[in-house]
Amino acid sequence: MQKYVKYSIILSILIFAGLTVMAIITDSLSVIADANPTFLLLAALFFVISIIFWVIPWAYLIKKDKVSSTWKGLVVGFSCVYGALTPIQVGAEALRAIKAKEIFSVTYSDSVSASMVVKGIKFFFIAILASIVFVGILLETQLSLVMLFGLVSGFSVIILATALFLLPLNKKIGRGIAHMFHLFSKKIKQFNVLEKYFKKYSIYLTKISLKKFVVVFVLAALSLIFEFIALWFCFLALNVQIELFALIVLFVIISILERTPVLPRGIGLVEAAGFIFLSLPEFASVSLTIAQIGAILILFDVVRLLIPTVVSLLISLVKVKPVAPKRNKNTNK
Repeated sequence: MQKYVKYSIILSILIFAGLTVMAIITDSLSVIADANPTFLLLAALFFVISIIFWVIPWAYLIKKDKVSSTWKGLVVGFSCVYGALTPIQVGAEALRAIKAKEIFSVTYSDSVSASMVVKGIKFFFIAILASIVFVGILLETQLSLVMLFGLVSGFSVIILATALFLLPLNKKIGRGIAHMFHLFSKKIKQFNVLEKYFKKYSIYLTKISLKKFVVVFVLAALSLIFEFIALWFCFLALNVQIELFALIVLFVIISILERTPVLPRGIGLVEAAGFIFLSLPEFASVSLTIAQIGAILILFDVVRLLIPTVVSLLISLVKVKPVAPKRNKNTNK
């Protein structure tokens, strides 16, 4: 785990340095200095809440009994957020699986499966929003090949993840996906791991009651809503008014590019695409200076990248005692 801590600290420092350079280049330091601290604090708070609403359903799904409290699961889940500074946030999932195994005796497969269910539902909502605005972006703007590749690859990841994570709710489709990976494994042996996993994942999904699924569905939706509100408050902090639809489009662009499988949290692509979008007043519905655009993107990067990482690292210092395994009543004393 120490390697993830070192990696996230080093990358956080590099991100801070990069944002500082960006602030100097866009001449946005004075704009950032004039930001409303209350709204900026609320933006950070809302983003942290969005993560909490993501972690709670994960903790809820891995909970085996009332002893394994959701509160402990929340602490453990949030303490792994610093590992999200990796492509598709695989580092956070690896950390969660390791800690869930150590503290709650939850198998790696079940921990990852719980994450996949929550992510699948959240990706489902993003996919709906993205489908609505994606065509409009392509029709209204001329993107460079790099930006187009970023959007298409990120959108593809969301659609693929939504399909892989949620379609196995149907047993036949789940077995079909496992069989597909079985066929792939004949060419590439590594796919054999995915074949075995999706067999287990299909079985795992059958254990989730409708009540649990509805709870996770609602919490995942709330997570996305609070993430959107956090972006909105970054605009409010700078006293910049933007139309709701334009804000939704920007949010979708960021959400898509965050999932680009090449870069950690879409760093670089998010800022470039956001800058292009906000530079088009006919599409962004507002005329902004370069300094204002730079300030908005920098503040949201601090809110979505740096603050959650710092909070997560601090929470990771909290020691959570392993939950004692439940005694079997039939065991002879």
